[in-house]
This record gives sequence, C-alpha cells and structure tokens, in this order.
Amino acid sequence: MIELSVVIITLNEEARLGRCLESLPEGVEVVVLDSGSTDKTVEVARKRGARTATRPFDDYASQKNAAIALASRRWILSLDADEVLSPIFVQKVVQFVSSPEGNSTQDAFKVLRRLNFMGKVMFFGKTSDRPTRLFLRGSGKFYAKVHEQFKLDSGQVRRAPFGRGAHILHYSYENLTDYFDKFNRYTSRIAELRANNEATQPRRCSLAFAGHVSRPFFEFFSRYVLRFGFLDGYPGYCYALISSLYAFVKYAKLIERSQKS
Repeated sequence: MIELSVVIITLNEEARLGRCLESLPEGVEVVVLDSGSTDKTVEVARKRGARTATRPFDDYASQKNAAIALASRRWILSLDADEVLSPIFVQKVVQFVSSPEGNSTQDAFKVLRRLNFMGKVMFFGKTSDRPTRLFLRGSGKFYAKVHEQFKLDSGQVRRAPFGRGAHILHYSYENLTDYFDKFNRYTSRIAELRANNEATQPRRCSLAFAGHVSRPFFEFFSRYVLRFGFLDGYPGYCYALISSLYAFVKYAKLIERSQKS
C-alpha cells in the first residue's frame, strides 16, 4: 500500500475525470467528492476504484477541505478533474512518499503544472505555475472561495524534488467556447466577492480598481513579449490576448454592479 491519497472534487466531469484517474499511480487511495453531478461522473469514478461521496457545493476551499477530510493515508495529493499526471511525476511521487524523507518531513510541496491550450503544451507566457498540492494529512487547509490556495499550519512549503519532466498537465479548457464559459463564470464570481470587499475595505478596493483600464495592455505585453509567449506560436498569442482581458472584465462587472445598486 502506498501512503498516498489522491483527492478530487467534481461536478459534471464525466468527459475529463477518466483521463485524470487513468494517470494516477497504482495502489493509491482515490477519493472523489462530488457536488451533485447530473452526468456519469460518479459512475466513472467508481468504475476506476475511487471512493466517492457527495456534498453540496458552497465554495472551492470548503469543498476541497471536505475532500481531504475523507482521505485516510499519510500523504495527500490534491488534484482537479481536468489535470493529468506525467509518467515521471507518477514515478517520482511514489518514490518520495515511500522514502526516508517522505516518512520524516513535515513540509508541504509545490508541484509544477503546465497548461495544455488549443492542443498544445504551453511553456511560456505565464502558462505554468507551482500550486501547493502535496502535503501531509491534517497539516493545513485550503483558503479563498475562488482560486483557492493551500496553507500549511507549520513547517515549510518547498518545491517538490521531482526533477525534469515531473509535472501536472492542466487541460483547463477543452476549446475557446469552454474558455469563455469559465471566463464569464469566474469574472462574475470575483466581481461579486470584490463588491462585498468594497463595503468593508473601500480604500484597498479603490486602489486595485484604479489601474484596471490600462491593465489589459500591460498584461498582454508581459505575457506575449516579456515572458516569451510568442515562442508558443499561435496558441501563445491567443492565450496572451484573451488572458489580458481577465482583470479588465472583472472590474467592468464590478462597475456594472455598482451602477445597478
């Protein structure tokens, strides 16, 4: 038995969950916490040996914390249904949790995640990140209702010592239609949260709002030129362009909310 639990939260992920589960190491515990899928998500999870539970969705951090509470093994790897482990990552994570360091450390680990966009693995233009995803059970929890992050109660957060080729591949968007569907949902949700913050922290929100008109231009230049997004070809151009609008749109929606109130 490998002392590793993989926890995943889902909602109508029938089309993507199988790909995620097939990439996991053999012998790990798999926990899928669903929030009321109307497709075959739960059936897909059970067919691949996952332990499933259902919980109404309130926010991302709460849902992920509920999922990790269901895990029973020493180490937890938190994934999303649209993420896939590279073969080298599988090999390295199994070696690590079974190693003397894995048996003694209290640290949590950031792992490399790369975006797959328009059928291409992206390398430039702020398309990679290192979220904290590997940690000991009971060592911390997720915070933030949107774009949740794991915070450790004690110890350090370090880069996972897995080496080259060990990464999570993020199939965040099936196509441009899917991108803009998510774009619309997330910007609306963030505008709602910002509106609530405006009532309690007006100065902080006003300062963040002040630069939103020029933000898209700087963001595109940063992603496409300064961070070499052009080296990813046409997908790099598209991603830099549409991502540059994200900050602008969330504040434009905040303005729209304030004008209606």
